[in-house]
Amino acid sequence: MERRPRGSASLFALLAIVALLVGGSGFASTAGAQDGGSLTVLDWAGFDAEDFWIDFKNAHPDVDVTFEVGASDADIYAKMAAGDQADVFHPYTGWLQFYVQDGLVEEIDTSQLTNWDKVPEKFKQLGQIDGKQYFVPYDWGYSSIVYRTDKVPEGVDSWQAMFDPKYSGHISMWDDGEAAAFVGSYVHGFDYPNLTPEQIDQIEQDWIAQREHNLFYWSGEPELVEAMAAGDVWIGYAWQGAYALLRAQGVPVAYANPEEGRNSWVGYYGIRKGTENKELAMKFLDAKLAEATSRNVVELFYYGASNQDVMDAIDDPELIEVLAIDDPSVLDRTRFSPVLTAEQRDAFLEMWADVKAAS
Repeated sequence: MERRPRGSASLFALLAIVALLVGGSGFASTAGAQDGGSLTVLDWAGFDAEDFWIDFKNAHPDVDVTFEVGASDADIYAKMAAGDQADVFHPYTGWLQFYVQDGLVEEIDTSQLTNWDKVPEKFKQLGQIDGKQYFVPYDWGYSSIVYRTDKVPEGVDSWQAMFDPKYSGHISMWDDGEAAAFVGSYVHGFDYPNLTPEQIDQIEQDWIAQREHNLFYWSGEPELVEAMAAGDVWIGYAWQGAYALLRAQGVPVAYANPEEGRNSWVGYYGIRKGTENKELAMKFLDAKLAEATSRNVVELFYYGASNQDVMDAIDDPELIEVLAIDDPSVLDRTRFSPVLTAEQRDAFLEMWADVKAAS
C-alpha cells in the first residue's frame, strides 16, 4: 500500500458521463470502544483497514466498528438476502437493483450527507433506482490482468493469457461467475451479457479446460498478492489494488490493457433496511466521501474516488497512468459493465458452479 495525488481528471469526467458499470465466510476485525454505539460493515477484503474509514474513526472514536468480509458481489448479496445483520454493505454496479427489488436497502436522505456536493452527478444517478437514492458511491476502477514482468517478459495484451497453457500452474482467476462470463465473452467476441445458452456452454467448457492451468481461484485480493509476491502466480485477474500492493512491495508487475478492453465498475455503500443504527450508518457513508478516506483509496489501492476534489488533485504520474486519467482513448478500450437481469445473474452463477464441480 502506498502512493500520492494531484492533477488532471479528464477520464474521470468522461467516465462519469458514460459509465454504466459494474465491479464467504468472513473474518471480523474491530476498532474503537463501545461507549458510542456499534456498527457492522459487510465489505471486501482490505477495506476493513482503518485507512478506508479513517474520517469516521477520527470523528467517532468511541464507536465499535466490526467488519465482515464477502468474497464477491454474489457472496455479499447472498449474505444480505439470507438475513445478515450488517448495518452497511458494499455492492458494485450491476447488483444494486437486486437489493432494492428485494427490500434489503434503506433509501438515503442525501441532505444528511455533508460531502454529497463533491460527488459527480452521474455517479449519484448510478446509485438511484426509480429516481430514489439508495446508494452512495465510493470507489471506481478497472478489472484487468496483473502480471509479473520478470516471468512474462513478452507482456500481456489479451484476456486469452488467462487460458494460455504456456503459463500453466502460474495463473490465478477470481472465484466469480460473472467475471468468468465476461472474460470468456471478450475472448470469443460474444455480446456480453446477452449470451445464448450455447455461448454460455462454450464459456463453461473453456473454463473447465482452463482448470488444469489455474493454480487456484482467489476470493480476496490479499491471496493473489501473496502468491504473486512469492512467484507462484505470474498472471492473475485483478483490480488495481493488487497492482498497487505488489508495487509497494517492490514486486516487478504491470497492469495490462487487453486488446479486447478492460472492464470497469463503481463501488457503492448501502444501509440495511430496518437497521437500528441508521444514524451511525449515515455518518459512516458520509465519511466515506470525506477527503482522507477518499484520498487513501486512490493512493493505497490505485482506485478512483467518487470525491471529485480528490480526483482533481492527482498529479502522481503512476496514478495517472494506472487510472488512464490523461488518455481519452481509454474509453474506446474499456467495457462498461451493464446492469444484469436476475436471469443472467443466475445463469452465470450456475455456469461457474458447474466449472468448479467438473472433474
